[in-house]
Amino acid sequence: MIKNLCILAFTLFSVCIYGQKTTFQKNANKRAKGLEQILNKEGDSLTLRSEKTISQVDIFNDDYMKTIDVNGNETKIDLSTLPLGKFIVQARLDRKRIVMYLERHEFFKEKTELNVSDEPTIASTILEEKKLESPKTTTTKPEKKPVVSYWVVYESNSGSGSYKSMSLERKEVVSEMISKNKLELNTEIGKNNKLIVYEVYNTSKFMRKQLRNPKYFNTSKSKFFNVDPYYVSPNHDILVQ
Repeated sequence: MIKNLCILAFTLFSVCIYGQKTTFQKNANKRAKGLEQILNKEGDSLTLRSEKTISQVDIFNDDYMKTIDVNGNETKIDLSTLPLGKFIVQARLDRKRIVMYLERHEFFKEKTELNVSDEPTIASTILEEKKLESPKTTTTKPEKKPVVSYWVVYESNSGSGSYKSMSLERKEVVSEMISKNKLELNTEIGKNNKLIVYEVYNTSKFMRKQLRNPKYFNTSKSKFFNVDPYYVSPNHDILVQ
């Protein structure tokens, strides 16, 4: 499905190039007429604006996914954290899904690219090494599934408003987010912020499920991710809805 959408983006939309960082293809279809699509000159943020309510924006490819809850008429999306690659941007307006296309050409120096496809191999190798080092026993314990990536749900609640995002992240980013969350909970402005993290075993299948159902991560049983959270904010006893 993802590859088919990429082809549609190439064939139907006009191309606008902004510098060396980002190539953005607006959706010029009649269905998208009421949606303003503006990439800034630096190519690091995308503004979507409509008279109709934008409920949600999804940014994804075969190895990456980020969901932003909007529930308003305008949103400004930070693109600086996107890894290199080609992405589908999908805006949900009522029952319509307006598809755009985005490509990141160069990466910000302070970030590193996530290569999800390599991680399962690394995890499997570590498990094999541990099996060789462990003494032989008569009982066989079930193997723990290798973690490929992490699904992160973050909600910022301050006096000026609220913001919620969901994204696939690598372990290093998750560690930073957890440390930041623990610190911000001790501040007046960030005491109500919420962070929940899940371990993902199969990125592509998890993404398909999550795209079809934005609340899939709340399911009680799954083969594709650990339904028991890897981390939950101390002030957060229930799942972020």
